[in-house]
Amino acid sequence: MTTPYLIIKCVGFVCYANALIVRRSDWEYQGCLLSLIGSPSHVKAMSALIYSGDAVCRVSDNNDESADLHFSGSIRTCRTRKIGEVVNKVLVATGFNESSLHATVFGPDLPTVQERAFRRVDKATTIPLKPQWQEWLWEKTICPEKLFSFGDEAFQEAYLVTIPGDEILESRVLEAIKTGELQ
Repeated sequence: MTTPYLIIKCVGFVCYANALIVRRSDWEYQGCLLSLIGSPSHVKAMSALIYSGDAVCRVSDNNDESADLHFSGSIRTCRTRKIGEVVNKVLVATGFNESSLHATVFGPDLPTVQERAFRRVDKATTIPLKPQWQEWLWEKTICPEKLFSFGDEAFQEAYLVTIPGDEILESRVLEAIKTGELQ
């Protein structure tokens, strides 16, 4: 039986995660998004340890497979909710993306993720982009890197994408129009 939660342990504190997006390498996770659930004191203590950057948390599933979880750069809280005696706090690592030229996009399926990536690029550039170029942009320009994601249907697909600068994007779009790849 699989549970909808991962167990997060850090310096004696225990919480659960109902959503997690990370870059995986062997037995180590670089965190991007973490949704903590637990008692108010444990969530507060664990998030403080994560904010400090000094602690390495241990993530494990119900199969007793585990990995170290660390966050790089600054971390911000997206949401904190108290439901009865339980707190849910969503943390996002702003340092996960090496620069503003990267973005993490996620969704229930690949077409949704591709659409969200297209919108991120379209918003970040002054180059006019057509919605029908979405697939071309995904395949040829934004270099999607698959990330490990855990959670409900909203977290089935997660990718780190590159947001190209205006000069690069303009030259690629013009070249693709010349060669007939784009219309």
